[in-house]
Amino acid sequence: MQKVLAKLQKLGKALMLPIACLPVAGILMGIGYMIDSNVMSGLGDPNVIAFFLVKVGGAIIDNMPILFAIGVAIGLSDDHEGTSALAGLVSWLMVQQILNPSVVAVLTGAEADAAFSKANNQFIGILCGLIAAWCYNKFYKTNMPDFLGFFAGRRFVPIMTVVTTLIACIPLYFVWPVVY
Repeated sequence: MQKVLAKLQKLGKALMLPIACLPVAGILMGIGYMIDSNVMSGLGDPNVIAFFLVKVGGAIIDNMPILFAIGVAIGLSDDHEGTSALAGLVSWLMVQQILNPSVVAVLTGAEADAAFSKANNQFIGILCGLIAAWCYNKFYKTNMPDFLGFFAGRRFVPIMTVVTTLIACIPLYFVWPVVY
C-alpha cells in the first residue's frame, strides 16, 4: 500500500509541472478580456493588445495535453532528463495520429466514432507521459552491439516509446469510445 501511495504522490508532483503554467495563461486571458470583453466575439474591431493577450494565454490552454505529456514524462523519469520529454512528445504525436478519425476510418473500414475527434485532451497527454517515463526508466541504460551503438542508452528511449505507444493504441481503439 505504501508503494502505491508513493507512486501516486510522485504522479501528483509530476502533474504539478504542467499545471504551473495555468495561472499565467489565466492572468493573460483575464487581462485581455478586461481590456475588451468582446475581443473574441467577432463584434467590431477587437483591441489589438487584448486580442494578443487572449491569444497568448490561449496558446497555453489549448496545448495543455502536450504540456501534460512532456511534464509527466519529465516528472516521473528517474533523473528528470530531457530525453523523457522528447519521448513524451513522440508518444503524444503518435496517439494523435493513430487515433485521428480519418486514420481510424481507414483502418476499420467504417466511420470513426465521434470520441476519436476528442483524443486531444489532458487524459491522453498524461497517458503518453506515463508511457514515456516508463520507457525512459526502463531503457535509458540499454547497451547495444557495436554496430548499433548509436542507438544505445538514451537514444533507445524514443524508439521503445514508439513501440510501446503503438502497442498501447491497440486497446485504445476499443476502449477510447467507451472511456470518452
